[in-house]
Amino acid sequence: MLRAHRERQKKLLPLFSPELRATRMAFAKGIWDLFLVFTLVFWISICFLYGAGYDTMRHIKDSTFIFRNFDDSQTANDLSSMIIAGFEDPNAPLLKVYTGSEKYDSVAAIKDAVWKGNAWGAVIVNDGFGKQLEQALSEGADYDPTSAVTLVTEESRHYFKVIMVNKAAQTVLTALEGPFSQQMFQRMVTADGANATRVIDQANANALITPFSYAVDNVAPYHFDMSMYILSVTLSLCMVVGSFIPSNMWKSIEEPFYKQVRITHVIALRAFINIIWAAFICIQATGIVFAFHGPLWSPSTRDFFAMFAIFLLNTLSFTFFIDCMQNWVHPRFLLGGYFTTLFVNIAAAVFGPELNNHFFRILYAVPFNNSGLMLRTLLTNGSYNKLNFAITINVLWSLVWWLGSTFLIARKARRVYEGKMLMANVPPPAAPQPAVALEKDAAHSPTNSSALSEYLSSATASYGTTPSPSETDISARMRSARARKSNDTTSDIEIEDM
Repeated sequence: MLRAHRERQKKLLPLFSPELRATRMAFAKGIWDLFLVFTLVFWISICFLYGAGYDTMRHIKDSTFIFRNFDDSQTANDLSSMIIAGFEDPNAPLLKVYTGSEKYDSVAAIKDAVWKGNAWGAVIVNDGFGKQLEQALSEGADYDPTSAVTLVTEESRHYFKVIMVNKAAQTVLTALEGPFSQQMFQRMVTADGANATRVIDQANANALITPFSYAVDNVAPYHFDMSMYILSVTLSLCMVVGSFIPSNMWKSIEEPFYKQVRITHVIALRAFINIIWAAFICIQATGIVFAFHGPLWSPSTRDFFAMFAIFLLNTLSFTFFIDCMQNWVHPRFLLGGYFTTLFVNIAAAVFGPELNNHFFRILYAVPFNNSGLMLRTLLTNGSYNKLNFAITINVLWSLVWWLGSTFLIARKARRVYEGKMLMANVPPPAAPQPAVALEKDAAHSPTNSSALSEYLSSATASYGTTPSPSETDISARMRSARARKSNDTTSDIEIEDM
């Protein structure tokens, strides 16, 4: 067995043999193409990902907060002036002040506006704040500083952006507690004839030290402990497993279908496989989410099917996109398309389009962003309801890519059947050029044509194959052909005489 193996190896060509020069050059060109493509893909993907999350504080003024003072006391007006001035800081959200009988004339109306997504939050100076504080400072009455201001927040927008904006608003309010305390103390001392001891003795200590603070009212909590992991990990899992696996499986078995089955049946079969596999993966992903939902969320059967539909729509938008690539792009470049697509959507899931540079707000049109938006609306019981927009975008992506894949599958099947395209989405190689005789005097000799043909067939390598290993010495093959010619008893002249 070892001897037979050695004999077989002797018949094969070494890697750097002259006969394999064309093969080596083709291989080197393919590696160079991959190097260029993936270098470009890598830099574009990473730059896009980092750019989507770069310095979002520069755009924090794009987040708006409603401000309303429901107390008419001088103390409340002084506090309102300090709050408005504090939110002028460039690192604070934009504060829109509403007074008089304008809209948002009640606490309930303001909370409803935040819940619907008309504002990121609200700052409310509560009715009765000034009177309660004055009684606490002058009479020592009970006082809760957090009853002065209510900070209305929500969590239905992007997870990281909500944390950043809410923290900025809380930082402004917390920074005002000390200056407002000093202002109130100076007012009390001045009113009582600069008798600081008397002010301290009669005042409620809590009101004197902290005359105002704030209470946070989250009108749209997530109700889910692992919400961020759902948005990024589960969507990515459904995309990779639900889209890439059936496409790669189909790629390995598609050739007989393209060459023997009707085009309409091929299109229908591929769409059927994609939908069934995507549904199989997404229903398992939904089950995993429900198994680890935590104690804060009590999902219903309706929530299960709603989340399953979100995952399925997101997965199908990628499945048909990958179908388009597999029927249009050379296989060596498929992974580059997958890589770029995945990174763009991860950027949408992790950083979101809100408060980004205006260029990166194209993420509003990315499937991951709209799937995440639908998930957050579901997890917050309907807050920030943009379902019509999100569903429309993802349905359009799925429809456009499905129509594109249908056209490309039909085109490829027709061209493969006609012999104008290989399964690798490239034209077939050109036919080899006809061989040229080795000697001028043998060019028209019918007597040695069989010997010459035998020599040329053994010396010429066809496309995609290596030269015949039976004769590795070209000089020996030429001498053999000439010997057969000299031993032929019939000459060219004799044939002409006959």
